[in-house]
Amino acid sequence: MKRHNLQGITLIEVLVGITIVAILTSIATPSFTALLNVNRLATQANDILGALTISRSEAIRLNKRVVFCRSDDGTSCAAGGGNWQGWLVFADNNGNDMPDAGEILRTGTIASSSIVVQGSPGISVQNNRIQTGADGFARSAPGSSNALLQARLSVCIATSSPEQNTREIRITAGGHAVIVPVNNSGECPSPSNS
Repeated sequence: MKRHNLQGITLIEVLVGITIVAILTSIATPSFTALLNVNRLATQANDILGALTISRSEAIRLNKRVVFCRSDDGTSCAAGGGNWQGWLVFADNNGNDMPDAGEILRTGTIASSSIVVQGSPGISVQNNRIQTGADGFARSAPGSSNALLQARLSVCIATSSPEQNTREIRITAGGHAVIVPVNNSGECPSPSNS
């Protein structure tokens, strides 16, 4: 009678395999987390930059003042400081500085509760808005000097993974906006205008 040799995996081979998988996972997890955070920051910053671009182009196209503002409910502009929950863009057809029926052009939300969005002092903390005139230029709030706006919006995750944990949307004089990665050492401070 012929004997069949049973072949299989020994307990030691299983333990070595599990150890190798654990080591590789511990090496890969931090870089994967950093990659996820970079993608979250880029997506949210690009979403807001797109809304600012739409605001500017619609102001020129409609030949009216268009407002980009912080919104917690998607139907009205939110007042006061603090972290943004969302935003909206509206054409101020009747000049009352409020989004009325038929005036809202776009809305958006902040995709993750770990993302902090804040405006610099150039974006009036009282009304959290950027107003673009029919000429396509973003200006300071009405009733002020009506100077060209220079401000920053900060999109941040309070982590040191990645090191550049903030994307600043810098609005230069006239309304042109660019995204700049910033290292805030794992913190999410309010952006400054400088």
